[in-house]
Amino acid sequence: MHKKTVDTLVVNGDIFTGDRDQPHYRPGAIAIKDSVIVGVGPESEILSSYESTQKIDARGALVHPGLIETHLHMTAMAYHGAPFSPQSTAATKVNYSTLKSATNPTITAAYTSAAACSMLQRGFTLFFEAGTVFETDAFAESMTKCGVRAMVSAPFAWDDLSTYEELWPHMMPDGLKKRAPAVARRVIDQWKHEIARNKDENSLVRGYVGLYGEATATDELTREAVKLAAESKAIFWQHQSFNAEFDVEEKKKWGDTGAVRMDRLGALNPNTTLAHMNVLYEKDIELILLKRPGLSWCPNNALGYRITPPNKCWFPYLYKNGVSVSLGVDTTVIHPIGIAGLLSLYLSASFGERLNDADPFYMQTIDAANNVGLGDRLGSLTVGKRADVVIREARDITHLSWRDDTGILLSLSSSMIPVDTVIIDGRIVMEKGRLTTMDQDAILAEAVRQRDLLAASLST
Repeated sequence: MHKKTVDTLVVNGDIFTGDRDQPHYRPGAIAIKDSVIVGVGPESEILSSYESTQKIDARGALVHPGLIETHLHMTAMAYHGAPFSPQSTAATKVNYSTLKSATNPTITAAYTSAAACSMLQRGFTLFFEAGTVFETDAFAESMTKCGVRAMVSAPFAWDDLSTYEELWPHMMPDGLKKRAPAVARRVIDQWKHEIARNKDENSLVRGYVGLYGEATATDELTREAVKLAAESKAIFWQHQSFNAEFDVEEKKKWGDTGAVRMDRLGALNPNTTLAHMNVLYEKDIELILLKRPGLSWCPNNALGYRITPPNKCWFPYLYKNGVSVSLGVDTTVIHPIGIAGLLSLYLSASFGERLNDADPFYMQTIDAANNVGLGDRLGSLTVGKRADVVIREARDITHLSWRDDTGILLSLSSSMIPVDTVIIDGRIVMEKGRLTTMDQDAILAEAVRQRDLLAASLST
């Protein structure tokens, strides 16, 4: 039998595909050609059909699709160690928002490159930047150099700050308002700049139409966002229903809950993903089940802000009833990458709707891909999809100790097993836990240097 020649073969893997219909091959193999998966299945079948000069022996290690982080403020990855509180620091008047608004292209490139390295080491291959990077071109360039996927939108997309300034004045420093004025024209022009990236089908960095949310956008700007997202075939995204404070103010402002308002404005549909959604009511649940928007759940923030009864955690119920739920960490100033999977189980159990151990894995693969509008090309190791593949370290004790597949999937979604190799778009970008595309030590050193320079400048 004539064998087809491919660019790369991954062999001898304990492969979890992310495809619920065909979840597992042991031993399994993957054939990759021109950045696309052309074969996946039992190793004997793949090796009888394909050959390649580049063969990666997984040595029995776990192999899975790249994890997708659906809510991350990426510049926050480099703020660890900065002498400021994430909230308010009375002595210096400097906080997280001050840091976000004090960046420049050099700082952004340094921070986001370091963030990409850290995320790859935990098995994440796509990062959804949640609308707070000012220098989006520097961000896109650094992600492309690292060989990492990312999504980006207009920074601080808003046109009405009255509610936010009333509730969280400490998070609205003058520098932020100056760099991101509440002007609709600024926001719309920036959206168009970002979604223009999508014209290149092979671009690692793609744009989306995002609003900052939490009562900071008028009806007019929200309708414009929904319209542009539909016309450009990009997703619409925003923060929504973060906590009880915002919920009360939104009801005062618009006469109903955030979900009801989103529906009234035509924004509650499968092309929309809403982040947080911590405070929901029965009528919101009915609408979500009917209209099927995607939801990006940040369980660490829900716990941090004490979302407890009567504010029920609805995500497990919605997920079990077919709503696409993905996971995000939001900001790593407080919470480490890789914690969302475990916390989703703990939080769901506390409300009597415990998720299956495997659910967080799917929430960070195929469900996450759907929620960022890329379910047709990412999220599973399936023929025809882009080759984003993660190979964990072989012979890891966590892998060897699990007796069932659901436990293994939990370990993958919670970053319990170190990463050895990462392939993105068919290209090896990490090998033996280190970047192959750039000097990893130099990246981390520059991020620390820029952090310290920024901290010093803001302290004077």
